[in-house]
Amino acid sequence: MQANPRDNTLTLIALGVLAFILADTTHEALGHGLATLAVGGMPVLLTSSYFSTSGHYSRWIPAGGGIANVILGLLALACTRLARKAAPSLLYFFILLAAFNLLFAAAYPFYSGVALFGDWASVIAGLAPAWVWRALLIAGSVSLYWLFLSWLAVAIRPFCSESDRASLDRLHHITLIPFLSALVIACIAGVFNPQGWINIFIAAAPAATASFGITQLDHFQAALTSDPASPLAGPIPRSPAWIGAAALAAILFVAFLGPGIHFH
Repeated sequence: MQANPRDNTLTLIALGVLAFILADTTHEALGHGLATLAVGGMPVLLTSSYFSTSGHYSRWIPAGGGIANVILGLLALACTRLARKAAPSLLYFFILLAAFNLLFAAAYPFYSGVALFGDWASVIAGLAPAWVWRALLIAGSVSLYWLFLSWLAVAIRPFCSESDRASLDRLHHITLIPFLSALVIACIAGVFNPQGWINIFIAAAPAATASFGITQLDHFQAALTSDPASPLAGPIPRSPAWIGAAALAAILFVAFLGPGIHFH
């Protein structure tokens, strides 16, 4: 694959890191955290991969993470329509923010349904017959994932909208770099998790890998179809502001949410 020389790789890395960190903290801190407080539970430990609680338990606590991701993802998707004439970097940040939130939320039930582990396994715990609920998680997950990808394919039109080689190369470049960046920062934070290295394989890496679908948008015709309402976006330039913000966010993410923040 030959990278498009107009789209700056460092800025793409920065956008991917920032979008993933926001999606991750939305899931753990806002989703699980606010749900815990809402049902009268007590937060114990917040990390980049999980949120521990004590006291009153409710199925809303494990469900809260995915719900928060869907809400933020849909808001970001709406912003892609409102920001069509914004700077390419800002427009693409909203696309990535939508992708990391929506695809994480959609993929997680599949993971829980297959492995019987994680948030949605906790949501269906005790419900019978178990195999029906696991099947519903898997079927719902696949359906939502496809739906969200089809929406993202429309949103990313300004950065592709053609099926020629140059457009496809650009699409591959601007989706693969942020995806790999998210995977790297997730694994780095996972190294410092109290659960040890196993956390990388069961939680940190899967959280980022959930967004792999964004690298496959070239298989959706909607991404390759021009739309007069979605003018072609210019190149994503080198941006010290985005790069600096991502560097700071990454340091804070790894330093604090890697080992975790203890509340009690």
